[in-house]
Amino acid sequence: MTGTTVVGLALFLCFLRLSWTYPAGSDGADQALQAWDVLHGNWLLRGWTIADVTYYTTEIPQYMLVELIKGLGPDVEHIAAASTYTLLLLAAGLLARGRSTGREGLIRFAVAAGIMIAPQFGNATHLLLSQPDHLGTQLPLLLAFLLLDRAPRRWYVPVAVGAILTLVVIADQIAMLTAAVPIAIVCGARALLGVVRRKSLASQWYELSLVAVAVLSYAVAKLAVRLIIDLHGYHLLPLATKRTPTAYLGQHIVLAVDGILNVFAADFLHLSKYSLLGPSLGGLPMAAGIALAAVHLVGVALAVWGFFRAFRYFFDPGDLVSPVLATALVINVAAYVLTVVPVTLFDTREIVAVLPFGAVLAGRMVPGTLTRLPRRLKPALALVSVGVLACYVAGLGYGTAHRPVADFDQAIVPWLEAHHLTTGLGTYFEANLITMDSGGRVAVRTVSWQFTRDVPRRYESKADWYDPRQSYANFIVTNTADNTQNPDGSPRRNSLIPLPAIAALHAGPPAHVYHYKTFTIMVWNHNLLDDLGSSRTSLPGRIPCYVQCT
Repeated sequence: MTGTTVVGLALFLCFLRLSWTYPAGSDGADQALQAWDVLHGNWLLRGWTIADVTYYTTEIPQYMLVELIKGLGPDVEHIAAASTYTLLLLAAGLLARGRSTGREGLIRFAVAAGIMIAPQFGNATHLLLSQPDHLGTQLPLLLAFLLLDRAPRRWYVPVAVGAILTLVVIADQIAMLTAAVPIAIVCGARALLGVVRRKSLASQWYELSLVAVAVLSYAVAKLAVRLIIDLHGYHLLPLATKRTPTAYLGQHIVLAVDGILNVFAADFLHLSKYSLLGPSLGGLPMAAGIALAAVHLVGVALAVWGFFRAFRYFFDPGDLVSPVLATALVINVAAYVLTVVPVTLFDTREIVAVLPFGAVLAGRMVPGTLTRLPRRLKPALALVSVGVLACYVAGLGYGTAHRPVADFDQAIVPWLEAHHLTTGLGTYFEANLITMDSGGRVAVRTVSWQFTRDVPRRYESKADWYDPRQSYANFIVTNTADNTQNPDGSPRRNSLIPLPAIAALHAGPPAHVYHYKTFTIMVWNHNLLDDLGSSRTSLPGRIPCYVQCT
């Protein structure tokens, strides 16, 4: 236990340093502000309109713990991300070990943990060690799988698993694809096989109980969210998914394969793009980047091998977790490809569970097969394994050697404070981020526009921010540094507020216009919140301002 603690602490410090090589983002700032609001008594996030994923019972409590210690600031995102990834790696190693002990258990643990140890520079660093996303959702799910794997067949196991599933689904419905539905399918198939073999239903009570709690978890989670809304808590935007047109299936498959390679640190295709994104590659020669990606193909191969072998245990009473994980990967990736979700490499966040699940399957399935190799080959295999792991660790060390990178908007905070500008308006890319960076001393509220039409919409914001009776906003800030590439190298949507849209405020020309570094700050002598107009729709989740559809 002491050794695991030391390793965990060392990994946390490495991942924290690696997280700092990528700037904090606006998505993480949303959850940081929500956690801060909960800490100050708004337990149900009253007045907030949140995207289709709330993280209300997963990352937000984690952010609250960090903020209790560190307060509100840019380091909250990085500490939370590093701790999540560290715990996820350790949980994956423990789940891969199963009930094995001694040398075999250590090897299984090392295979899973080794595959996850070095995220690829660029987009993968952003996905795995940045803002809250679907990766953090997998941590409590791995804990539920650990319970299924280690606990005896007792009544309290389905109850505990059902409780975990319900809490996670409240925060992120992707848990239905990566846990609830796979559990129901595997356990249902096993119960059905028992019936075919003329076993009594009573003897299938454990599998049937897990099917029941998997189904009930969704229903109870939906009721919980409805109760929160009825108690005037947060408002949740609907989950928007549509079946993809057949013509786009090929493109989606390519994006899925590319994304899987990326999170496994084996992506060759975007190395040249990552080199344009700043310190994330930090001068790493292209040949070295290709070599690291090639070495990480070993992890991909082991995960694929483990994935296919897991289906051999579909009806094995001694192993429930492996077929559940393999089924989860099929469902998650299929749903990703068959919907309109994938557009850029960054959308890989929707299937990021492939990394921990694939690592677990590699650890559970592969070492046992390799032990049956001829004895004369084992020394060579051990030498190659140590060499591959050393390369992974070297990649992690290279990443952590780079200097931290502040987010683009951090620089404006001292300037705004020096000019006594405390509340203003901005676009989604900088508003909540500046507010978080300043520790709440400067509040910039999200107000942005579509270029084609004005759309009143509320998004990751709180209603009373826009109430002129409660706030006085007298400036608009924009940042040309936000008009850069996304982490995957694709062009980011223009986040500047165009002058015609400012005119739509009926605010008149600004009294002062300042330029500081990459920022433009326009200041008025009156409250801009009075100029936002009235809502043009009675649909829920709307506010009287113009907000870019994101």
